[in-house]
Amino acid sequence: MKPLLIIGYGNDLRTDDALGPALARAAAAWRLPHLETVAVHQLTPELAERVSRARAVLFADAATGSAAAAGVSLEPLAAGTAAGVRGHSAQPAELLALCQALFGPPPPAWLLAIPGEEFGFGESLSPGGAHGLAAALAATRLWISRFDH
Repeated sequence: MKPLLIIGYGNDLRTDDALGPALARAAAAWRLPHLETVAVHQLTPELAERVSRARAVLFADAATGSAAAAGVSLEPLAAGTAAGVRGHSAQPAELLALCQALFGPPPPAWLLAIPGEEFGFGESLSPGGAHGLAAALAATRLWISRFDH
């Protein structure tokens, strides 16, 4: 069976920007046999091959501003255009498009936006970021349960 894939991305040195990688690392600690996790600084084209091998993909990133005020958000994603991938970083929809261009139809994908409040230099989550992470982990467990059958 193909694995579920969680890709958490963000900067571990910018307080709550580390919410995506923190979620990926916490989910890895669950040691679920059908779950793969990746914690990265940014989405790179090289991830397209790994995405192509997944049953479904959850991209996790910190949310700011009005998106953060709305709380944890889990939204389905559609492939964008691979033409948007320039250099070494991409957005989730662009990575899905690259996957499609290179390997065929991408798996279903979602974006999990995790509310953060502090994005200055630092290696610890803010209290609000920690609260957002807890809520995001609960949403991630629900997302995983959709595929347990």
